Amino acid sequence: MTVSRHIAAILMLMAMAGQAGAQQQVNAENFDLADYKGKIVYVDFWASWCTPCRASFPFMAELADTHADKLAIVAINVDENLADAKAFLSDYETPFDIVFDQSGMLAEAFNVPGMPTSFLHDRNGELIGQHVGFRKKDMEAIRQWIKDNVDN
Repeated sequence: MTVSRHIAAILMLMAMAGQAGAQQQVNAENFDLADYKGKIVYVDFWASWCTPCRASFPFMAELADTHADKLAIVAINVDENLADAKAFLSDYETPFDIVFDQSGMLAEAFNVPGMPTSFLHDRNGELIGQHVGFRKKDMEAIRQWIKDNVDN
């Protein structure tokens, strides 16, 4: 490996480390629910302007840590301006995948009624159910919903 390639590789690793812990960040065109086959998948649609979304991010990080081997969390951002999404993400640890859906194609495909909306899928990608909104009083019910499906 040449010195310039070595430096480029180090810079790329440093940039990846600065992504607030995200597993991966991809565009909507590269998202495929089938990539998560074998795990329960919690798909969460969010936006930088969504106040309840701010409360949901630490909660999703907790879920990711608790169920790391059996649960995949995918947070899909619907902001048209990518900079708004990146600014939001800089405030949170995100030990889960982030998808950027600037065109809204995934939000439309999932028929998202509002922000945030979460969908739970089984290990084969089949929809188990959805939850609209995020309130602290819903956290225990969501935890149990996920636990019941992860442990099943």
